[in-house]
Amino acid sequence: MGGLESVRGLAVRRRGGYTVNIGWNKTEGSAMGLLNNLLPEFLRKPQPIVSVGELADFMDSRAAFLAQKSIVEFCRVRAGVYWQKLFSEKEFQAALNHSRWRAYPACYAMMAEMVEGALREPAGLRQRGLPAALEKVALASFSKYAVPAGSPATFWEDAAELTRQRLAATQIGPPRPVREIPEPLARTVFEMVPIHPNLLTNDYDYIFNFLRMNLLRAHEDFLVRADRSALVDQLLGAARS
Repeated sequence: MGGLESVRGLAVRRRGGYTVNIGWNKTEGSAMGLLNNLLPEFLRKPQPIVSVGELADFMDSRAAFLAQKSIVEFCRVRAGVYWQKLFSEKEFQAALNHSRWRAYPACYAMMAEMVEGALREPAGLRQRGLPAALEKVALASFSKYAVPAGSPATFWEDAAELTRQRLAATQIGPPRPVREIPEPLARTVFEMVPIHPNLLTNDYDYIFNFLRMNLLRAHEDFLVRADRSALVDQLLGAARS
């Protein structure tokens, strides 16, 4: 088995897909369409983040971007010159879509940790309330989506629990540097890749470094765009004088 067959024969290890507008593509007709539709909202004119609703949109869209881009780009690189042929196959498209959904909760939990750390300073003595407040933001976002096909009925409850655990873990000390946030959940994203383990060698570093680079970018954008004091007041109530 060689060429495309060596990739295709071991590639799809998950089946089923579910197409919902979660900030990633809705078009699955062609390989090029899959990648062209990766253009995220944040490449357009950036908008300020001054309300909880805008915060929710930011966290949701960035988590969706992390999940989609990390999975799709990894598969494209791993398939090499055969990526267009592989991406054009319906079975692989379904597996790819399912993998992106499966990776989303871990990416959202990373984004929640990043935002919690960025809001601690303006929160001051109120910072202990941030995890519960951000969990409510997560629940509001998750409630917009149906359970992805092929996933357990508890998919979104499990996603909320993952975010809750990650936010709770942040309270044991100062915020972690953003470059460290992908650990340990990058491993979860890596395990969602629709490529058979026999074809994976030292590929985890690719996923980890991609997540780290884009979390750092999201953090920079958040600091520029967000009115953090206003967000904290909306999330936790105004500080007592």
